[in-house]
Amino acid sequence: MKWYPRSPQAAVPAHQPSTMARTLTVLSHFHQSLKTSNTLAHLGSACFSTSNSNKDDNNKQSFPSVILHAPEVETTSRSIGQVIFLNSPRSGNVILASLALADPMLALLATFGAGTSVGTSKLLGLDENKLKNGLLGYNGFLIGCASSVFASSLPFAVVGTLAGAVATPLVSASLSNMTKVPQWTWGFNFVMLTGLMRSRPLMADTATEETIQHTTSFSDVLISPLAGVSQIFVVNFPLSGMGILAATSLYSPGLALHALGGSTVGCLVGLTLGTDISNVAAGLWGYNSALTSMVIGTFYNDSVKTRMFSFGAAAGAAVLFDGMSTLCGAYGVPCLTLPFCTVATGELHCKIASELPNHIMTIIYFNPPPHTPPIYLLVLLIWSYNAF
Repeated sequence: MKWYPRSPQAAVPAHQPSTMARTLTVLSHFHQSLKTSNTLAHLGSACFSTSNSNKDDNNKQSFPSVILHAPEVETTSRSIGQVIFLNSPRSGNVILASLALADPMLALLATFGAGTSVGTSKLLGLDENKLKNGLLGYNGFLIGCASSVFASSLPFAVVGTLAGAVATPLVSASLSNMTKVPQWTWGFNFVMLTGLMRSRPLMADTATEETIQHTTSFSDVLISPLAGVSQIFVVNFPLSGMGILAATSLYSPGLALHALGGSTVGCLVGLTLGTDISNVAAGLWGYNSALTSMVIGTFYNDSVKTRMFSFGAAAGAAVLFDGMSTLCGAYGVPCLTLPFCTVATGELHCKIASELPNHIMTIIYFNPPPHTPPIYLLVLLIWSYNAF
């Protein structure tokens, strides 16, 4: 007779499971939960590793973009744009490319100057907001441009750029504590003219001027406003002027019109005064006027009155350039952007000059100048803006 063991279910009632059954059930549920948790953990790690790999792939693909958007690089690019009141890294990069088209070494030295000024400002703990907006680096960029043109050799240009770019943030910070008016390019003028007064580069140019014959065609005069825009960065290249205007249009199309219109007015004033036509074709009469008009386009609301004031101020800057270039030329140095800085400072005081007309008319009546010096033209300009 064969013996069959009894099953656990037969040994106990159905409503009261045995201890062994309960243990097996618990172990079964625990095993299922372990499998579920392991599966979830595996899926989670797979998703995490996939997302990380995607991020790594994106980082590898956008490495140039990461470099361009680095804080220091972006601040330097913004500083380039701030030379002409463009608070935009993209516009700054377009300007830099336009300058490199004309003179790659100038573009390189200018970038070095802007980066040095930015690094100096950060090291000295200067105003962080101004630094991020490029207001402490643009003078250094101009130092590099001017050093590339006026230095006698490349080593002197590099040393001059380094020393000047370190000094300009300190000058700007000092000037900002003295007045509420924007610093324009006063820092660039003070630092650069200090070095140029020692080397006097225009004296050397005068010595060889007689041996060089300049041929200026009508087309050169026709595109002189574009050269005037490029001369803001000490470059005589109309194509660079077009690129600078394009960079300005990316930021503000109206401001680009002010730049081109101001440069055109300055060149026309130079032709009217009978100056050397080659200087007009080189854009030397346009850059201060272009900057002056851009100040009005930046700080004043657009209107017919503002446009008239812009062109009038551009004419005043051109006349002032005539006097200052003659004075500075006697010492063998260029006047750089001193005419622009002088007129621009006067422009921002026009809004608080409501009581000036009577005094101005009295001065003009009792002191009639024979040839209307630039200062009288500027005063008349301020009066006319407030009189309308």
